[in-house]
Amino acid sequence: MDAIVATNLTKVFLSKKRIGRLPFTGEKVWTRALDGLSLSVKEGEIMGILGPNGAGKTTLIKILSTLIIPDYGTAKVNGYDILKEPIKVRESLGVMLTGERTLYWKLTGRENLLYFSRLYHVPNHLARKRIGELLALMGLEEKADELVENYSSGQRVRLNFAKTLVNDAPIVFLDEPTMSLDPQFSRHIRNVIKNLNEEKGKTILLATQNMLEADELCHRVAIVDQGRIVATGSPSELKAKLSERKSIKMIIRNLSLKEIRAENLPNDAEWTVSETDDGQSILLQAIVGNEDGTLSEIVNMVTRHNGEILSVTVDEPSLEDVFLKFTGRRLVG
Repeated sequence: MDAIVATNLTKVFLSKKRIGRLPFTGEKVWTRALDGLSLSVKEGEIMGILGPNGAGKTTLIKILSTLIIPDYGTAKVNGYDILKEPIKVRESLGVMLTGERTLYWKLTGRENLLYFSRLYHVPNHLARKRIGELLALMGLEEKADELVENYSSGQRVRLNFAKTLVNDAPIVFLDEPTMSLDPQFSRHIRNVIKNLNEEKGKTILLATQNMLEADELCHRVAIVDQGRIVATGSPSELKAKLSERKSIKMIIRNLSLKEIRAENLPNDAEWTVSETDDGQSILLQAIVGNEDGTLSEIVNMVTRHNGEILSVTVDEPSLEDVFLKFTGRRLVG
């Protein structure tokens, strides 16, 4: 049985184009956040929604959790229609959205969890027991009775995650659940997500732009770009679409972006060219069918410009490379 079915969801927002440094100035423009998106998620499945900022991931979760109404299309969550039975939908869900304002800063961590448990009509004795377990699970026992305004950003993310589980709902929506967390606690959150699915059988919709997270956790992944799903499948199925190709990453020094973009790069691949984080070098990336021939052409090009190759990596394609194949651009975090 499908736990989530979305059909032709469309959402358009009216905004103003920014001019210079002044926000909310300029002509009004329509932004299509979702563009006829259809999706199904099976019971007990972890479904990843993989895409960059602005792809429509958060809008999708807000529509499915009845926080906003679609302009067109509809969906069912746990068998309930999001437009006709919104209360039943909310009772079926635990939802974690990005942003620190999903919590009440003038309450303590424990008070936040108790407040939300009462919204879901969790019996008091069960709520207090569950809250204690969740605070321990998130490593927040010592901070439990401090005001949330005194929490670090990472601690607020952890409390937000705990809030999502306070009603023990069968379906969980997670929007960038490891954002702002250190690597160690990100790994802990991923393990918790696995346990929620494997031990408790929860259906999980995970919106992320973290390729490793999607690859590790998800049974299936929907790649979303500009409000549309451009590819769906298990991580292994998606990467198999590039099974006879290789991912090349090359760092080049003493060569400008302008010089590289003026070159006729080997045209059997989608090339992306960008500066490295330190701004001192150029990162050249592509998916190719003949890595030896392509590397030879790139080396000749760099040599002609008296550039220097600092490193070359040739790997099997990743989910990021799959995203490049279907969208023509990199998934930038």
